[in-house]
Amino acid sequence: MAIRWAMIGTGKVHRWMAPAIKGARDTRLVAVLGSTHAKAAAFAGEHGIERAYDSLDELIRDPEADVVYVAGPNGLHALHAIQAAKAGKHVFCEKPMALTLGNCRSIMEACRKNGVKLGLGLQYRHHPAHLKAREIVASGELGALVFANAQVEVPSEFMPKWYFDPPMSGGGAMHMLGTHRIDLLRFILNCEVNEVSAFIGETTEEKPFEEMVVGMLKFDKGVYGTVHFSMNIPHGVNSLEVHGTRASLFCQGTTSQWWGGGGGELILKGDPLTTTYPFKKHDLYREEVENFNRSIVEDKEPMATGMDGLRSAEISMALFEASRQKKTIKIEDLRRSA
Repeated sequence: MAIRWAMIGTGKVHRWMAPAIKGARDTRLVAVLGSTHAKAAAFAGEHGIERAYDSLDELIRDPEADVVYVAGPNGLHALHAIQAAKAGKHVFCEKPMALTLGNCRSIMEACRKNGVKLGLGLQYRHHPAHLKAREIVASGELGALVFANAQVEVPSEFMPKWYFDPPMSGGGAMHMLGTHRIDLLRFILNCEVNEVSAFIGETTEEKPFEEMVVGMLKFDKGVYGTVHFSMNIPHGVNSLEVHGTRASLFCQGTTSQWWGGGGGELILKGDPLTTTYPFKKHDLYREEVENFNRSIVEDKEPMATGMDGLRSAEISMALFEASRQKKTIKIEDLRRSA
């Protein structure tokens, strides 16, 4: 029996997700919610979606919708996810899960209380390069882990209007680019961040979101790391690396699909050999849809859980706070104060 999805929003990510949902095995895309009925109807017509709505209440009351894809403005994720859960719909939420730790926890509690699954749109976990990197790290082939780095640099691009409303966006480069890389470091290293420090780019009245994030991370297991997210560098790099006492891993171009990149490559540098693993471009959106469907059918956790969304939110908020206070922030202290 097909799992039936309804989606909230008609923006850029939805133009990736609509064909991914429709192309996923045993899946139907039955409804879409737009800011106006005209936008929803146009998007539905373009993507062959069965019904168009301009009311959240009508969407979540649709008896044929099993899953609600929550992908409106960041500041509305909590409202939409909680309402969907209360209506008995499984929730698949785009990153960031919410803009406060309290709202992240409320989403998790609403899904738990109503017996529905909660998954996060962290599609890069499904890339075979990152799965291979996680496997190599877990094998001990790198030796004792020492240092990791993740960075992405892209040119300025068109931003949705709601990004110019700080309470609705919650930030710029951090949420647009950073959440994915923060999650990938946690995923590949299989360890948690304990402390952070950071510099966050300035904002202006014309551009009220940061275009630059530079941060330092202290993980458990004695691992240190750095991150750099930028939306104002037209000829930058897209990479993630992990260094151990015996060997190093480099993921190059493995998160560049959004900007037209391919599958990238994984490079393992050891002594005396260097091994390169090239990868074809994958439909990571389709894979995350099928993974979430399996979590429903098999009653198990999806690849990226609500807890993963919460942990990424903690690190992002700690980086903001570290920059604001010009001091190192402990994640545990942030949790206690939230």
